[in-house]
Amino acid sequence: MDGTTPIRLLIALSDERDQLFNSEYMVARIAPPYYLFKDRSADVALASPLGGPPTLAPDIRQPSREDLHVKRFLSDRTARDDLADCLPINQVVIEDFDAAFCIGISGSIWATSEGGLAPTVRSFLDQGKPVAVVPGRRLDLTSDRPRGGVLIVCDTKDSPILAAHALFKVASVRRRLLA
Repeated sequence: MDGTTPIRLLIALSDERDQLFNSEYMVARIAPPYYLFKDRSADVALASPLGGPPTLAPDIRQPSREDLHVKRFLSDRTARDDLADCLPINQVVIEDFDAAFCIGISGSIWATSEGGLAPTVRSFLDQGKPVAVVPGRRLDLTSDRPRGGVLIVCDTKDSPILAAHALFKVASVRRRLLA
């Protein structure tokens, strides 16, 4: 990090409307990276394919007593407003961000489809920018050509926080190398 301009991170949330109440939309996956980035003074923007609030799991108002990130998120008006005001993914300007954190993406990242988060992930990687992915139900990483960015993929209970740490570190080092 160059000390003057904060790291700019995009948190992109999949929003497959036909898979309502899918577990990848739980606040428990959004809150840990959101606060890790915010607590490190990063600028964070949230986006979803259609913009506005994503579909969330039905247990959003009943967080586990152990999940401090979720409790913090649910009591934080700014965080809830950020989630409710997600940018439409087609309004994201890749050049404005240092890295992207994607939650719930399914299918092939490399497919030529124009919908969902895949084109955004490809654009970040094609520009040499790091991307962390906490996948949805099925994720295809098979690529027909090398990409310039760093792709971090995690799919365990602790994936959101682990991937967020890795992404922030890679984005910080990349920022220093480009300065």
